[in-house]
Order: sequence, then C-alpha cells, then structure tokens
Amino acid sequence: MSHLFGYIGPGGGVTIGALVVILIGGIVVSAVGFILWLRIKRFLRGEGKGKWGVKVALQIVVLLTVLSVFGWMSKHRAKQDRDFGVANGFVEALSGFPDLFKQSVEEVKTLPQTFVPTPKDFEPLNLLEDDLLTLTVYSNEAEGRTLAVRNLRNDEELHQWVLPDSIGPLKPHWRIHHPLLLEDKSVVSFITNRAPLFRLDSAANLMWRQDSLSFHHAINRAANGDLWVCAMQWERGGRHIGYRGRYVMGKKTVNFLDNSVARIDAETGHILEVHSMAEMLKANDLDHLVLRSGDAQDPLHLNDVEPALTTTDHFQKGDLFLSFRNLQCVVQFRPSTGDVVRVIDGPLAAQHDVDIVGDSTLAIFNNNTQENKGVYTNKAHKYPVSKDQLELAHYHSEITLYDLATGSFSPLFRETMFDEGIMTFSEGLQEALPGDRWFLEEQNSGVLWVLGPDGVEYRGVHASHHGGHHHLPNWTRVLTSFPVD
Repeated sequence: MSHLFGYIGPGGGVTIGALVVILIGGIVVSAVGFILWLRIKRFLRGEGKGKWGVKVALQIVVLLTVLSVFGWMSKHRAKQDRDFGVANGFVEALSGFPDLFKQSVEEVKTLPQTFVPTPKDFEPLNLLEDDLLTLTVYSNEAEGRTLAVRNLRNDEELHQWVLPDSIGPLKPHWRIHHPLLLEDKSVVSFITNRAPLFRLDSAANLMWRQDSLSFHHAINRAANGDLWVCAMQWERGGRHIGYRGRYVMGKKTVNFLDNSVARIDAETGHILEVHSMAEMLKANDLDHLVLRSGDAQDPLHLNDVEPALTTTDHFQKGDLFLSFRNLQCVVQFRPSTGDVVRVIDGPLAAQHDVDIVGDSTLAIFNNNTQENKGVYTNKAHKYPVSKDQLELAHYHSEITLYDLATGSFSPLFRETMFDEGIMTFSEGLQEALPGDRWFLEEQNSGVLWVLGPDGVEYRGVHASHHGGHHHLPNWTRVLTSFPVD
C-alpha cells in the first residue's frame, strides 16, 4: 500500500502533500510580490531614478535569458532527448509546479471522502416487502458523526446517536466503523485505525473509552458478551504503531506491520487479552505465509474476526475465524490454546468478512481482486498487447460459501453479481437474511444490495446533504430487531 493505512479504502481526505504544495506556492507568490513592491516603492520615493531604467533593463535581459534557458531545458526534458544531470529533477519539478499547484487547490476544494459521488445514471430499486433494519454511521451536517438505525424498506431512521465531543475532535475524513448494538440500546464503535474504542448509552452519553490500542475493520461479540476487535498494538512509550514484525530473505531484512485481535470487556472497556497475529503464525509454523503477500509492509492485513458462539463437529465455542486480505486466506484460531486449527485458502483473492452461517458452513466476501488492483509494478517496461491473447476471466466480487466438512467452495449469485457489475476492491461484506436472501455492502461505490432467489430486491445508497453525493458506508450491520420505547 502506498500509505500506511491506505487499505481502509476511501476516506483519505486532503493529503498533507497538497497543503504543502499550496503553502510553497503561496510563499513564492508572496516573495515575488514583496520584491516588486520594494522596487516600485523605491522608484516612487525617487531613490536611484537615474540608474533605475538601466537596472530594470539589465534585470529584464537577465530574466529573459534565464527563462529562455529554463524553457529550452524543460522542452528537452519533456522530450527525454537530453540529460542535464543533477539539474533534471529541479527542471522537471519546477516546470510541473503550476499543474501540481492547481491539482492541490482542487484537492482541498473536494468533499471529504466519507462522501461518494452518485452516478447520474444510478437507478435505485426497492422491492422490499418487510422491514430491513441496519445500523450505520455517517458524517452529519455539523461535520460530526451520527450512528443510526435505518430501515431500508422506507428510509426511516428509528434512532440516532450523535457522537459526543468527549470522543475528541474528528478530522473530516476519519471514519467511525462497524458499530455494534447492545441490548440496552447502547452502541460500541471506534475511530478506524485509531483510538478510542468507545461505548455510548442510548442517549449518546459516553460510558467508557479504550485508548490503549489502535482499532480497525471489525468488531464482533463473543458468546459470553465480550467483544473481539481487530487491533494494532502501540509502540512502547508512544501512541503510534510500529513495525513489530521482521523476517530476513538472504541478506535482505524486511520490517512489517503486525496485526492483533483483542478481547474487550463490554461492560468496562478493559482489555482482557491480546493476540499478535505474527506470533500466532510463528508459534504454529505458519510464518512462511507472509511470503505470499505482494505487500512487504503489510503482509497480513487482518480485516475480520468472527467468534464461534457454539460448538459443532467443526469448531469449538470461542474459536475465531480470522480473514487476512493479503495472505489470501481465512484462519481458524483457538485463543484458549494458541493453536491454529486450519488454514482455509483456495479461490479467494483479497477477501473480507467471514461469517459463520451454519454448523459446517462459512460465508466469505470474496473481493476477487489483486492487492495492487491490477496496477503494473514495473512501469519502465511496457510490452505490446499480443495478438494471441488468452482471456482467463471477468472477475467480480462474490459471496463464497465454504464447507468445513468437505473443504469445498461454492459461489452464490455469481451470475447476478456479474450482470449487476458488483465489485469492490477493498472492504465489502455480506449478511444472510431469511428466505435465502442476502444483504451486500459494495463498499467502494457505497451501494447497498439485497439479492434473493428472484434476483435484485434492493439497490440503494444512503443519500447525503451534499447534492450529487451519498454517504460512504462504514460496515453496515443488519439488525434482527430494535427495541421500541
């Protein structure tokens, strides 16, 4: 990934680079203006009027000479037919600065990426006959965050929690992720890739906050009510993450980001246990899996933790099913013993969201994408497109069922998802509904779906207060019910 937390998907907001470019541009313009103002001021005061004309003429000649040489160098650098040595970088950077400045100004003008442009030809569809309650998070008009229970059948909001100031100031692009509803109408959520994890009561008052880890992606509940959360451990002595893993290939040392899962007491927010994923792999002689990933910085990329709530022939209550995007596999982990029970891999590519949907069946949201989204890593050498190409497939995201008894994979709604063009390169989730129906979050586009035996029952977005844009979903959770006062 190009940025430390680039894998979360949309939500990057205005980059520091854009602000730096604008600052530099402002300084340059101000400096030139200041110099011209001093010259004009001196002339109006009568200082050196006799020589002023000669000085100006000489300065114009020098300036034109410099501009002529610079223009000549820029032309040849654009053609790539001359090499000016150490001056190459300076010439290319300076000649491209106006475009970079314009791009940076436009970047600052854009909305935070918690909003997604709605295509003009988007056609919503709602054939839902029964209520479909969802728990979601979005950026409100006050530039805060609202957690809400929404009924997709009629777009009604049944309850809201507006994030209180006690959570701390939020940057416009920060996301509140994967909220979890508890029995007393309180909710637990977190600022993704940051702290805190927090719990709000039904009136949105802060009940507790946990700031000792960095939380990301998913939060789910254990059988006893505890919370399992994807996390990253802070560096000792500081509130930042670090490269906690290391391996050596020949003479090359690779430092990488570790991931962890943490069990949290839902009543107090206290951390009960933390398991490093790198330590888990090493202890089970599976650390070679890190070499599968094309991302040396982030080879694991844990993106879901699904606790087993019962015991069956294929898992024990308390087992965790862990999805690793960059390892291209799901791991069944038993925290009570530290053992990896099985590694599930096969026709999975950058998958997210693993759900237990039966005594022997998992549902996995298979993104069907490469880590680098099909971008060529070596841009210096571009081969011609062959006249004898062999076409392999036209990939779209899928719901993939995995049978723990037989080890077999089977896709759901493959033709429908292909026909509808359902594809999200990162994130994405599914949730089983009654009647062999499924809820889908196509996260990158922000489109929510309900698919059933008869095809598409729902296709919609969460409209925002910005015209032409809708809200980016933040791992919508389907609710079976919601208590009414």
